[in-house]
Amino acid sequence: MEPSWNRFDFAIEVSKVYEKKQRAMAAYESVFSGQQAQMLQRVENADGYFGGLVGVEYAEIFRCRSPVLINDLSALGKARFG
Repeated sequence: MEPSWNRFDFAIEVSKVYEKKQRAMAAYESVFSGQQAQMLQRVENADGYFGGLVGVEYAEIFRCRSPVLINDLSALGKARFG
Protein backbone atom coordinates (compact mmCIF):
# COMPACT_ATOMS: atom_id res chain seq x y z
CA MET A 1 0.00 0.00 0.00
CA GLU A 2 1.09 3.50 -0.64
CA PRO A 3 1.74 5.69 2.38
CA SER A 4 -0.93 8.03 3.65
CA TRP A 5 -0.60 11.48 2.20
CA ASN A 6 -1.38 14.68 4.03
CA ARG A 7 -2.42 16.30 0.74
CA PHE A 8 -3.44 15.28 -2.76
CA ASP A 9 -3.63 17.06 -6.09
CA PHE A 10 -6.79 15.51 -7.50
CA ALA A 11 -9.33 12.79 -6.83
CA ILE A 12 -11.19 10.44 -9.15
CA GLU A 13 -14.67 9.31 -8.16
CA VAL A 14 -14.92 5.52 -8.14
CA SER A 15 -18.33 5.14 -6.47
CA LYS A 16 -20.07 3.59 -9.48
CA VAL A 17 -17.38 0.93 -9.92
CA TYR A 18 -16.51 0.34 -6.28
CA GLU A 19 -17.84 -3.22 -6.06
CA LYS A 20 -15.77 -4.09 -9.13
CA LYS A 21 -12.68 -2.54 -7.49
CA GLN A 22 -13.28 -4.58 -4.33
CA ARG A 23 -13.59 -7.83 -6.31
CA ALA A 24 -10.45 -7.02 -8.28
CA MET A 25 -8.45 -6.33 -5.13
CA ALA A 26 -9.78 -9.46 -3.40
CA ALA A 27 -8.56 -11.52 -6.38
CA TYR A 28 -4.99 -10.77 -5.28
CA GLU A 29 -5.17 -13.42 -2.56
CA SER A 30 -1.42 -13.41 -2.00
CA VAL A 31 -1.65 -9.75 -0.98
CA PHE A 32 -5.08 -9.46 0.64
CA SER A 33 -5.54 -12.73 2.57
CA GLY A 34 -4.86 -13.97 6.07
CA GLN A 35 -3.64 -11.21 8.34
CA GLN A 36 -3.48 -8.86 5.36
CA ALA A 37 -7.24 -9.20 4.67
CA GLN A 38 -7.78 -6.18 6.93
CA MET A 39 -6.04 -4.08 4.27
CA LEU A 40 -9.16 -4.36 2.08
CA GLN A 41 -11.16 -2.61 4.80
CA ARG A 42 -8.44 0.01 5.24
CA VAL A 43 -8.53 0.79 1.51
CA GLU A 44 -12.32 1.07 1.59
CA ASN A 45 -12.16 3.35 4.64
CA ALA A 46 -9.58 5.60 2.96
CA ASP A 47 -11.53 5.75 -0.30
CA GLY A 48 -14.67 6.64 1.65
CA TYR A 49 -12.85 9.30 3.65
CA PHE A 50 -11.39 10.97 0.57
CA GLY A 51 -14.71 10.62 -1.22
CA GLY A 52 -16.32 12.49 1.64
CA LEU A 53 -13.80 15.30 1.28
CA VAL A 54 -14.83 15.86 -2.33
CA GLY A 55 -18.55 15.15 -1.87
CA VAL A 56 -18.88 11.62 -3.30
CA GLU A 57 -19.14 8.16 -1.77
CA TYR A 58 -15.70 6.84 -2.82
CA ALA A 59 -12.70 8.50 -4.45
CA GLU A 60 -9.10 7.58 -5.19
CA ILE A 61 -6.54 10.30 -4.66
CA PHE A 62 -3.47 11.16 -6.70
CA ARG A 63 -0.46 13.41 -6.51
CA CYS A 64 1.32 14.92 -9.48
CA ARG A 65 5.01 15.54 -9.99
CA SER A 66 4.30 17.87 -12.87
CA PRO A 67 1.34 19.89 -14.16
CA VAL A 68 -1.65 17.97 -15.51
CA LEU A 69 -3.28 18.97 -18.80
CA ILE A 70 -7.10 18.92 -18.88
CA ASN A 71 -8.50 19.01 -22.40
CA ASP A 72 -12.15 19.11 -21.40
CA LEU A 73 -13.19 21.51 -18.64
CA SER A 74 -16.48 19.64 -18.20
CA ALA A 75 -14.37 16.82 -16.72
CA LEU A 76 -13.71 19.03 -13.70
CA GLY A 77 -16.41 18.69 -11.08
CA LYS A 78 -16.84 21.00 -8.15
CA ALA A 79 -15.50 19.46 -4.96
CA ARG A 80 -17.40 19.74 -1.70
CA PHE A 81 -14.92 22.26 -0.33
CA GLY A 82 -13.79 23.68 -3.67
